Formats: sequence, structure tokens, C-alpha cells
Amino acid sequence: MITTAQVFTIISIICAPMVGIAALVLTLAALNLSLGIRRLYVQLLALIFDYATKIKRDKEISIDSNGSSDEPPTPLPPSTAKNKLAPTLEKKNEDNPVEVTSTTQLLNDCKDEINNENESDSLPIQEQKVSRASSQSDIQFKLGDIIDYTRQGLEAIVDDDVTKRFTSAEEMVVWNLLTRTQQQHEYFSMRVTLLWFLGFCVRYFILFPFRLFLFILGVVWMLGSAVFLQYFPAKDAKLRFGFYINIVLHRILSRVFSAIITIHNTEHRAKCGSICVANHTSPIDVIILSTDNSFSMIGQQQGGFFGMVQRTLSQTANHIWFERSEAKDRHMVAEKMREHIQAHNNLPILIFPEGTCINNTSVMMFKKGCFEITEATIYPVAIKYDNRFGDAFWNSTKHELFQYLILMMTSWAIVVDVYYLPPMTIEEGETSVDFARRVKAAIAKQGGFVDLEWDGGLKRALPKADYKAEEQRKFYEMLKTE
Repeated sequence: MITTAQVFTIISIICAPMVGIAALVLTLAALNLSLGIRRLYVQLLALIFDYATKIKRDKEISIDSNGSSDEPPTPLPPSTAKNKLAPTLEKKNEDNPVEVTSTTQLLNDCKDEINNENESDSLPIQEQKVSRASSQSDIQFKLGDIIDYTRQGLEAIVDDDVTKRFTSAEEMVVWNLLTRTQQQHEYFSMRVTLLWFLGFCVRYFILFPFRLFLFILGVVWMLGSAVFLQYFPAKDAKLRFGFYINIVLHRILSRVFSAIITIHNTEHRAKCGSICVANHTSPIDVIILSTDNSFSMIGQQQGGFFGMVQRTLSQTANHIWFERSEAKDRHMVAEKMREHIQAHNNLPILIFPEGTCINNTSVMMFKKGCFEITEATIYPVAIKYDNRFGDAFWNSTKHELFQYLILMMTSWAIVVDVYYLPPMTIEEGETSVDFARRVKAAIAKQGGFVDLEWDGGLKRALPKADYKAEEQRKFYEMLKTE
């Protein structure tokens, strides 16, 4: 019969390591220190990934060599081909009732006409308009006018530059033993299969429980800190303590994903009374940025668990939460932001102007809302993820938030570089739209992203009528004659 003392002994033996780990994590997060274990872990993973990828490539090469039988036929020299073709042109084709005669248009003649058409197409649009006006004054439309639009339509079908930004990036060069990042996953060898199985066991039976424990530790820290600050008398001291409590909280949460964060250009860190804008890939962007700085969030009030998180975070900083009815009132939201930045002791506002998650290959159109606040200083930030160890992109059309968090907690690691850019302000005579484009271009250049002018709202909605009207206007201008 097990006594009560024995039960407490067993519980203490089990809980002692967990309490020790919790104390170590809190200490390292508070002091912003690291033991270097995660970086060694990532280096080891890189070696294993390279080994598995080498086996995969060797297998593919052997399959290709076995599948190829004979070498392709060697093409004939041009002179020989021409001599063999000449007698054929002099005969009447039995399958074709058209007889080739001296007046029949040959291949060279066709090439000359094609070259002439290409030369005319390469002329400036103004010269084309003049020639059309002089030769065809009564006709303002030719069939060739729609060729460019037809080409663009076919290119969009084959390789769309917009919608492919809302899905996971293309298959990686190095396989990270995660089947969800291997588009053509199949059996290659027993060694790779064994590595994948061992990796599966490590991720789901070792890393996931440990990371889940860290997540619970972060939630406990957040709730305990909120209770502590709720009874703090001085507001200024409350905000000062809340600044460090927020940073420690997000450093704990970053360890939930084994995040390795490299900060560049810390002299351009966002300051109080300003606005920080960044490209958006994942909900954990907030966690990544908040490990080095504390921010005021802006968003719509939620209910349930997220509502509790919002109320708890409001104890640590002056966040901006608005009602659903106010979300559509852009001027009211802008006014709240303007009032926030006028108080110089308020934390910088963190905003993702794209309005949706993009797969970290491009930067799409920035909404102009925060750029209309002309008195605000904008601190741009570029967030670049290394998807070799885990794809941080959240495809909200495919995964719910809970599913996404499970995927992140069962990935190998999240490796990310954060680039602080010099502060920017609106220039004299510059519109808010142009200012937003200038900031977006700076982020795209620093992060190595494709700079796109398309609206991220196309992820869930059809193109706006303004886009169609603009293309129609361009087509009309092309058809105009002088």
C-alpha cells in the first residue's frame, strides 16, 4: 500500500526538474541570456538535413540515369537540312492538296514578315499612334491591340504573381524531414525513412511536451504579472514594470518555438511616441519583435480566450482596442492613434500595414491609414524567416489558428532575422500613398522581398473595380490616335 508520503515523494521527483527548468527559463529570459544550446541544435539539424538531401538527390539521379535510354539525335547542320528540304518543296504534298509553286510563300519570307512586325512592335507607342493615324484614320482598333492583354492573361494563368504569395513557398532545396514542406514526398531509402521516423518521435514526444510546458509557463507569467500590476499604485511605475514584463513574456513564448532571433541595426529600434511597421508573415511576428522591444497593440476587441489575453495585456501597456462598429470608421481609429503617439511616454504602436499574412517572399500593398498621421515617425522593420527549419507562414485559408500553433510547436525551430531600418517621415508634398510605397520599398529591399503593388485583400476578395477601371483607361489611351 502506497502511503501519502510516498505519493508526495514521487510528485516531488517528477516536479523538481520542471521547476528547475522553469526557473532557468525565467532567469535567462529576464537577463536576455542564452546558453547557446538552440544554436548548436540548429547547426546539428543543418548537417542532418544536408545528409538526407544528398541521399534524396543521389536516388533521383540514379532513377533519371536508368530511365534515359538512348541519347537524343544530333541535329543536322543548317546547310544539310536546307539541301534535304529543297526537293521536298518541289513536290506536291499527297496529304495536302495545295501545290507548292514559285509563288508560294516560303519560310524565309514568313520570317521577314515576322521580323518586320517585331520591329513595328518595338517602336514607341507615340510612333505607333502616328502611323495608325496616317494610314488608318477611320479605324482605331486592330486585332493586335489585344495581344499584350492576352499575353498577360496567359502569364497569370501559368504563373500568378499574386495568389502564389498566399500559399507556402516552393519546395525547398534542402529537405528538413517535414513532409508538409516536401511537395513530392515519397520513399527514397531506408536511411532517410529511419531519420524521418526518429525526427517524428523527437518532435512529437520530446520537443512538443517541453514546448507545451513553456507555453503554460508563459501564460502563468502573464496572468501573474497582470494581477501584480493591477494593484500597483503609481501609473508611471506600472508602465515601466509592464515594459519589462512584456519583454520577458515574449522571450518565454519565443522559446516555445525554439526561435533563434538575430537582431540587426539596434540603433534604429522604435522609440516611444512613434509607429513601427513591418511585413507580415505569421501571428508570431508580434512575439519575435517583442523579444527586443515592447509595443502597444492596435486591434479589434475580441471575446473568449483572446479577449482575456487583451484585457490582461492592457494591464502592462496602453493598447488600442476598438469595437467592431468602430473598425469601419477609419477616421476614428486614426484619431485614437494620433492621441496615443502624442503622449511621449506611450510605447510605439506596432502595425502590419499589409493587413494579411504573406509567405515571406514578397511585400504587398501597404494600407495608407497609419501613414496619414503626418506627425508620426515611422520605424520600418523587415522580418526574414529561414524556412529550412520550419515554415512560419500562416495560411489561414488552410489551417485554423490552433492547428497552426500545433504545427509551429512541432517544427524543428524558427530561425529569423530582424532588420531595423532608419526612421522615416513624410516629405513635403508627398501623399500618404506615396509615403507608404516608399516605406514598403525600403522593407522589400532590406529583406530581399519582391515588391508588389497588389492588395493583400485579394486573398479573400475579388479585385476592386478601381483596378479594372485603371486597366480600361490604359487600354483607351493606347487606342487614342493623335
